[in-house]
Amino acid sequence: MAYSTQPKMWFWIVAILFLLWNLMGVGAWSAEAMGGADAMMEGYTVEQIEFYKSFPSWYTWAYGVAVFAGLFACIALLFKKKQAVLLALLSLVAVIVCRVYEITVDAWNMMATADKVFLILVPVLSILLWLFARSVRIKGWLK
Repeated sequence: MAYSTQPKMWFWIVAILFLLWNLMGVGAWSAEAMGGADAMMEGYTVEQIEFYKSFPSWYTWAYGVAVFAGLFACIALLFKKKQAVLLALLSLVAVIVCRVYEITVDAWNMMATADKVFLILVPVLSILLWLFARSVRIKGWLK
């Protein structure tokens, strides 16, 4: 099936929504990496705060790779660059690394409700970003 090489309006809308999502992720990572995590943990129990602070430094770096690769994937999409697919995959792999760690330390039982939502939502949206980038590359919308 032949596709037009010009993206449709929905492409731009989806790409911008993914960009906004990843900008929020970069903001959250920056707040945590710069030591502002205490403000983000307002309302958490002392036990939950200690649990989150016990995460290893490589987790913070994997989290950073996930959000920045996702951000750059979205920027590449907006510039219609095929590197968006690889960057989205890199982001997805980093998300999986973070989630596997969280599962191995039984983070679910320590998480607040909002964190549980993000535990599920982040991998789902990472998969969707990667599939979206692959799809538009197949359509010939990326150079």
